[in-house]
Amino acid sequence: MGENSIDRSKVTNNFANHKGTIIKKENRHMTKQDSIEELRRLLKVRLEEWRLRETTPQARPKPIVTITREPGSGGESIAETLSAELGMHLYDWELVEHIAKDEEVSPQLVSKLEETMPTELEEYMDELLGECNLSSEGYLGSLKRVLLAIAIPGNAVIVGRGSNFFLPPDRKIGLCFVAPLELRVKTTMKELGLSEKDARRHISRLEAKHRKRVKKYFQTDIRDSAHYHLVINTALVKPETIIQIVKTMISAQI
Repeated sequence: MGENSIDRSKVTNNFANHKGTIIKKENRHMTKQDSIEELRRLLKVRLEEWRLRETTPQARPKPIVTITREPGSGGESIAETLSAELGMHLYDWELVEHIAKDEEVSPQLVSKLEETMPTELEEYMDELLGECNLSSEGYLGSLKRVLLAIAIPGNAVIVGRGSNFFLPPDRKIGLCFVAPLELRVKTTMKELGLSEKDARRHISRLEAKHRKRVKKYFQTDIRDSAHYHLVINTALVKPETIIQIVKTMISAQI
């Protein structure tokens, strides 16, 4: 066979492989559409359940506290104290695990998506290359399903991940913890063993990530105080005072 001769078996195999790739992509697209429809159906069912619970006092969902926090403000430790003192379930990393289970991927992959938050173009390229195991659309759908599943019974403290912007105002107590930058830098240096320069860089990176996530998934500004029931300066208000305030708010809500 000459150098310019065509190997028909290779052409046939390449065509078959290409055809298989197209079919896989079409199936993936159909699966995504099915997933969206299933999400809409599930949301409708859950919202109806929610409304029915509202009309039956003994079946009403228990309170939910959502925590939004500036990096280094002590939000995580306050959330732990709140959940312990109020007997409420704490959801932080556990949200990642639930999303991973819902999407049938590893928690590390979910965490990576939260860290990088790829653009639509990057996700499209990954999909073409067959490297897209979890899309932003899939992540958001799972996040909403998980948050809704938590909201039905209530009695939970949820840390971050846009929970404050998904749950309606009358179904949660939205807290935002802030503190002066210098104090947050010192706290971060102590907790993570970083230099001042690295602590500032760490805080800046997290703040940018939080802003980008809320803007991308919920089309709003995380810094807008109008989204919260309370914005609390943890440098001025002690944790025990915060707990008493939240207890009072929960009593008024029930």
